[in-house]
Amino acid sequence: MAEMQGLMERLERVVGRLEVLSAESHRPPGDFGEINGVNGGVAPSVEAFDKLMNSMVAEFLKKSRILAGDVETHEYQEGRNDLVIAETELKQVAYIFKCNKSTLQMKGKINSITIDNCKKFGLVFDNVVGIVEVINSKDIQMQVMGKVPTISINKTEGCHIYLSEDALDCEIVSAKSSEMNVLIPQDGDYREFPVPEQFKTVWDGSKLVTEPAEIMG
Repeated sequence: MAEMQGLMERLERVVGRLEVLSAESHRPPGDFGEINGVNGGVAPSVEAFDKLMNSMVAEFLKKSRILAGDVETHEYQEGRNDLVIAETELKQVAYIFKCNKSTLQMKGKINSITIDNCKKFGLVFDNVVGIVEVINSKDIQMQVMGKVPTISINKTEGCHIYLSEDALDCEIVSAKSSEMNVLIPQDGDYREFPVPEQFKTVWDGSKLVTEPAEIMG
């Protein structure tokens, strides 16, 4: 909380400087000089505001969301197979970004999980009440220990989903993805089923009907 308080005080000081810069921006073109480390040419208030948005405000927004307890983030993990989130809350969402050759276990019940730009990443989780989303990733494996209503796979190459007995009614939505497999528990083991990647569409006289295409050998 001390870190957040310090960040808020810095923001208040910068807002005061921006008010001064806004007044300075009414000076004639070419007469801006240097204010707050920004040279003339473009109104100082504009450049200063851009710099602020790219640094302190972005930092403030990120920290405020995390400190509020509604976002659990894991970023840029490499070669880690010991990542564990032991305590979760129903209101929380998890965002996993650019984690490679790593495995994460999430215990308890969480609102949603997003896997973004990860490679060779494994996820084991208990329960999700919303959605698990995989985006722009490669070689992803996930295991559902409890329940999840929806899994979305988008722009991903290689995704293997191990479902539990309680998650067999899960809906899997995919787009622009390949090498997807769903593994169903049967007789103490898992049986693998590929998710269709090719489809055929026909006109039935009143509407378009799309169904998986059978590849002829």
